[in-house]
Amino acid sequence: MKEKIRDLENMPLNIKLIYSKILSLMTLTDENYDQLKISKLYTIINKIQLPSMERIQLMKFIMEKEIGFIEISKEIDLDTHLNDQEKNIFRFSLMKDLIIIMKANYIETEDEKRLLKDIQDYFDISKEQLSFFEEEYELDRCFFDDAISDNKFKEITKKTISTATALGIPLTIIYYSGTFKGLGLLGTISGLRDLGMKRRTGKYSLIIGIGTSIALGVITYKTLEYILKVRKDEKTKLAHLMKKNMEALHEATKNTLYKDIEYFTYRMIETKDKNGKYAEDVLKIINLLKRTVATLENTEAVII
Repeated sequence: MKEKIRDLENMPLNIKLIYSKILSLMTLTDENYDQLKISKLYTIINKIQLPSMERIQLMKFIMEKEIGFIEISKEIDLDTHLNDQEKNIFRFSLMKDLIIIMKANYIETEDEKRLLKDIQDYFDISKEQLSFFEEEYELDRCFFDDAISDNKFKEITKKTISTATALGIPLTIIYYSGTFKGLGLLGTISGLRDLGMKRRTGKYSLIIGIGTSIALGVITYKTLEYILKVRKDEKTKLAHLMKKNMEALHEATKNTLYKDIEYFTYRMIETKDKNGKYAEDVLKIINLLKRTVATLENTEAVII
């Protein structure tokens, strides 16, 4: 019997919460809370489907602010809950998401770099592997750039896979049983099912040629052309589906923020001591979430 491999959204709640807490540390390197960073954090935790009560815990954790990675690392217990492949998905996805949050406000501070280095060392990520993820981040930013020719697109894809293999980035199992589901290390997709391609039929029947179990280094939007060997018209349709998926996540994240604002507003109304520390923290959370949702309302969806 094959060992089941779960992506982040299907991992245990305690694992998703510790993942989110580690990511939130990157939002705490600034003196003031940065809504650009929080907007990326919220998009990520919405993508991995962190439930409402865990989100509430996370926001309270963020308000404490003085807690650092050394304290958080004591809560990390991947061996008990994850198999080897899932641990790889956790640690490599974590580095990718940390980079996304760090670059959200277009400034990289020394505190951010130190935090990233501490986490990198803890999870045994090499300097070359980290550089690979940083390059992948930049390439993802220009995925929808029409200036990239088909040949250049394929060249980038082949380089991505060969570099990942050379750096020893563990292979991720791609499998399907009635559906085709990929587990990407960079987390840009959790599987083709999310893009509406649930069966190997119609214009996507060329997926059959891949086989039932394939090992690849990294699955990102740009590697899909290499994997599926899609024609230009199919690539355009695939890119359209990806964009729809990104926009759906963007809208879902805004809805989640509005729900959390409503929750904390209700808690504020219920609080008897309006001038106490709890009320002060709740008010800070509400204001931060309002600034964050305003940021998402005025920005376009991006690859996460």
